Amino acid sequence: MSNNSPTIFAQELANELDKIPEQYWSNLLQIIRLFRESVTPESENHSQDSAIVEAIEDLGLVHAMLEVKHEKPLSLQEALAEMERA
Repeated sequence: MSNNSPTIFAQELANELDKIPEQYWSNLLQIIRLFRESVTPESENHSQDSAIVEAIEDLGLVHAMLEVKHEKPLSLQEALAEMERA
């Protein structure tokens, strides 16, 4: 990894996640949590909670953006019609 930027890191992590079949994601999440617990001193565990939640949310957003990056935007009429079908 050439850049320590959280955005770049989240993007690289999302790219790696795309290469892993979804059925293994829960196992990967367990591994990540165990790793975090092993490298975080007990006194810091609670103070880090918001940062961890934010990082996971950022990763989720990056992954969602990657999933829709090739989709064609709908016109207003198309979006309204799609909402009525739902």
